[in-house]
Amino acid sequence: MDVEELLKKQRLKVTPQRKAIINVLESSDGVLSAQDIFTEVIKILPNINFSTIYRNLDLLLERGILCRITPESGGILYELRREEGHHHHVICKKCGASIPLDYCPMGNIEKELSRKGFTPTEHRFEIYGYCNKCSKKIKE
Repeated sequence: MDVEELLKKQRLKVTPQRKAIINVLESSDGVLSAQDIFTEVIKILPNINFSTIYRNLDLLLERGILCRITPESGGILYELRREEGHHHHVICKKCGASIPLDYCPMGNIEKELSRKGFTPTEHRFEIYGYCNKCSKKIKE
């Protein structure tokens, strides 16, 4: 992914901080907290402040570059939006693993709402449960 092109497409100034945040999220296998992002970015930009991370995360969310995930356990997690449109996750309540779904389970519901004269503009959909690894530990 060309980070500079991504930022320019959203009419954002290309800064070392934004590039570092996006690169950290791009190299991540899953979702990260602001603290996790800060821990990685500070290795690249030692003088960065935590508040700079938060400001940039908010801006990148606003511009649709990132997704925000709010697990049942609390806190906020961030993920790089890797494709156009939206996507949903199943989230492990024990370890916090987030597995993206490759389809939108709300499609049929939106069609039905449309037939009833309601026009949905957005939705959030997250399923909480236990990943395979944690399910096995719970059963033991």
